[in-house]
Amino acid sequence: MGEAKRRKHLLGEGYGQTSFIRIKGDRQFEEHFEKYCVAWEQKLKTIMDSMDPEIEPSPAEMQAQDQDFQHWLTNYLQDYRPQDRERLVGEMLDSLYEQMQDFEEEDDSDQLQENVTNWVVDVITLFTLLKPHLSVQQQQDYAQPLLELYEIMRDDVEEGDVKAQQALEEMFAVFWVCLGQKNKLAFDIPD
Repeated sequence: MGEAKRRKHLLGEGYGQTSFIRIKGDRQFEEHFEKYCVAWEQKLKTIMDSMDPEIEPSPAEMQAQDQDFQHWLTNYLQDYRPQDRERLVGEMLDSLYEQMQDFEEEDDSDQLQENVTNWVVDVITLFTLLKPHLSVQQQQDYAQPLLELYEIMRDDVEEGDVKAQQALEEMFAVFWVCLGQKNKLAFDIPD
């Protein structure tokens, strides 16, 4: 691969862009990450404000909002060098993955199950949104704990508990689509 093609492959949307925001050092990264989080929250607030809380959005509306958010995210990150984009996006997932350690301290099994379920939904949603901006290695690193958790949760579901099996499959359905694969670990659920 020639040098120009290699650069185009690495830079993607930013190919041909002559200058990028360069993040130097941890302090400067923290400043940019804080700005990124504030902009993220403002964009989500704008999307939420545009929705009627009384009416459940249709799948088409949800897809349009997702595309709008993806477009915003791509535009926001395009001014950063690829490695800085990956670091900003990865930091957001890192903070969510750190919450896993808090689960070990929970004594109430019902509360633990609720916390884990909510966490899984949050991580899968965030992973799906951020996947296009992660390196291949980051995608694998962030997907692996979810795959392991899925297997643990699958093993904990009692044999014959079709409702629990279906609920688990539905929760992870977005994750399988995001990984670009059909669920290899699927249960044999009768129709």
